[in-house]
Amino acid sequence: MKWKAILFLAIVFSLVFVIYLTTLDRKVYYLNLGDEIALEEGNYGEWIRDYIKSKGKLEKYVSEFSEEDYRTTDFIRDIKDNRKVFSNGNNIALKNALIKADLVTLSIGSNDIYYKITTSSPRESYEYMDQVLVDLEQLLELIREYCKEDIVMINYYNTYQENYNEIFEYMNDKLEDLANVYEIQIVNIRDIMYNNTMENRLPNIEQYEQIYNCMKKIIDRQLFH
Repeated sequence: MKWKAILFLAIVFSLVFVIYLTTLDRKVYYLNLGDEIALEEGNYGEWIRDYIKSKGKLEKYVSEFSEEDYRTTDFIRDIKDNRKVFSNGNNIALKNALIKADLVTLSIGSNDIYYKITTSSPRESYEYMDQVLVDLEQLLELIREYCKEDIVMINYYNTYQENYNEIFEYMNDKLEDLANVYEIQIVNIRDIMYNNTMENRLPNIEQYEQIYNCMKKIIDRQLFH
């Protein structure tokens, strides 16, 4: 009978331990990264932050690594240099933030694309875009080296000239391929941004809300299912 008692206690201990593990990390460390799209006041990151907070699940929100005019190579450098920022009263290193993050939203690459299409013809742009994609893959590989959790990235949209549509389609197709390799969720914002012009390339508050709603579906499925 003694072995039955020992077996019973072992089962009880195992169940308690499993319950402990499943409830241990209830809070969400949310890291919002990228260029000015992730930085503008009223951005989708703030909507997501408030949503997670409303569910009582927000551990920390960090957005200070985002920079205006940020390019892919800037981001690569910041990870390699382990850039530090001051956020919520603490100094935070980028690598450590990526390791701790339960959710990362990402906007990067648009500045690389717009730089080239405003200074060259569509034909001349493709070779440059391929280099951007090489940089982008290096970046995603670096991010995945440190972050093993959910990453949601917005794709690219053309608010410049219609004859550049094919370039943006090309970049988005390649981005989808990379996303599949590195297990990243892509939010297609092309239709949301369709009516924007080059003079107003950043989303307005209504468009940010629409982007948030698209991201929220992914977050609910990945974090709160």
